Order: sequence, then C-alpha cells, then structure tokens
Amino acid sequence: MSTSQGEVIFRRFELGDADDVWHLHRAASDDGGVRGPEGTWEDDLRNIVEVYIKPGGDFLLAHIGSQLVAMGGLKAVDADVAQLKRMRVDPAFRRRGFGRRLLRELESRAVAAGFKRIVLDTTMIQLGAQRLYEAADYVRCREGTLHGYAVIFYEKRLADEAGALQLAK
Repeated sequence: MSTSQGEVIFRRFELGDADDVWHLHRAASDDGGVRGPEGTWEDDLRNIVEVYIKPGGDFLLAHIGSQLVAMGGLKAVDADVAQLKRMRVDPAFRRRGFGRRLLRELESRAVAAGFKRIVLDTTMIQLGAQRLYEAADYVRCREGTLHGYAVIFYEKRLADEAGALQLAK
C-alpha cells in the first residue's frame, strides 16, 4: 500500500520498538476515549515477545518510513484459536485503510500458523473498530465487561467447512 507519504511496510515487533508501541497505544487509547490508568491490564505491551511471539502468535507493526502508524497482535489461546489484541492506528492516519490492511496481514499470519479461528473484543464506544470487524465478517458473540469497559466479543472462522479461507476483504 502506497500513500502520499510513502510505502507502508509491515514487520514483526522487535525489542527496539517498545517505546514506539507504548506511545501509539497511549495515543490511540486517548483519542478513542478508552485510556484508563496504567495498570496490569497493559502488561502484555511490556512483554510482547513473551506474551505474543514465543507462544506462537505474532505482533505486527505498520510503518511509513520510520513512523509507526498501526500495530496489532495475535495471542495464541490454544492450537486452534488466536486472540486479536492491541489493534491500534495512529489517530492522524485513521480512515485510510491501515486498520483493514493490518487485519488482513494478521489473519494471513494466523492461517499460516495453523489457527482456525480468531476471537477479539472491542469496547462499545469504539464504533470504527466495530465497523472494521463486522465488514471483515467477524460475528458478534456476546457483550460483557472487561477492565470496567462495556465490550463486544467477536469471532471469525478462518476457513469454511470446505477449507476455503475467509480472510478480511
């Protein structure tokens, strides 16, 4: 994907990215109205390699030049299920397709890793995220509360009964 600022490059998280990841997380959370006090609920972002990558998941970053514009992780739940976590797009780069492209990249990596299903949650107030997931055929499973926020739980099967892939559009 090219933009007027340059080519978007997707790559796996490296330890030197930790500060940029933290800053994008906080900026996107502030902008989305879902930033709470720092706490243990954010510990995964301080341990990305241990939480996401080593157990068989992944954590992708999208850059334009040296600027981190989007990120997201796949956390292995079990051999068949990955949880989509920490999808963030820099507020200055929203509504340009970065979230959709990142979602496709993560889904492709989930399929390559052998996952058959992705689960996720997003807050009730994150309407853009809800639209993104529903447009990509994620199905609302239930509603609940996490860390004091009203959330919607979604899931998506990555292959249909015949084994055909069902990746984001």
